[in-house]
Amino acid sequence: MSDPKGEYVVDFDFDGNWLGLTLHEGTREEAERIAADLVDHFNPLELLVGKSHLHQELADLAMSLNKEDPSMACAVYSVGGEFLAEMVGNCYGEDGVQRPSPDEWRSQLLDWGNAKPKSTPEVTELQLPVGHAVRVQAVLEEKRRFGFGRRLSETVRYAVWPTGQDEVIVIDVDWLAMHRSDELTALVDELMPTMHLVPVPPGADDGTGTEPEKP
Repeated sequence: MSDPKGEYVVDFDFDGNWLGLTLHEGTREEAERIAADLVDHFNPLELLVGKSHLHQELADLAMSLNKEDPSMACAVYSVGGEFLAEMVGNCYGEDGVQRPSPDEWRSQLLDWGNAKPKSTPEVTELQLPVGHAVRVQAVLEEKRRFGFGRRLSETVRYAVWPTGQDEVIVIDVDWLAMHRSDELTALVDELMPTMHLVPVPPGADDGTGTEPEKP
């Protein structure tokens, strides 16, 4: 994903756990193409769901994740085709406006819209190779539509202040598979230290960063 000014691309050393679902055109046709490509890379002998079902789910997920035009969208699936987690990434910054400090942005980092944390979120400040970061992990509770029950999910949010830059990069990873929380938390925490910025030469197409590898 690129910064708002197009001066660099944010990239990660993705492994086969992450599936790229970023839409550049934002169309259903693009989502269908991406889904078809991803399905072809699953081992049919390991799939526990039909390929047509998996294709439809991936296309729907791509459309859903890109609804608010994030800089990057990814998902994690099991080898059997079970959806496990989703990730969206965004860069925030504005010309002539000094980026907020981690303390100044604390309230935004603890805001999940309609979802509310069930207990006090775990907040940790750390230093990544690319710069200072704040990590937030929480179990969220969200009312279902029309008030029928509540949904529990888990989230890990990283907000990163790249050294020497003016933007804040925010990565959100969410999942419902609470029984796999340790595994998914580890995947996120292993990925984040690989974040790096790739300068974009003047006049070049900045792109959106390298897509995750296929399964």
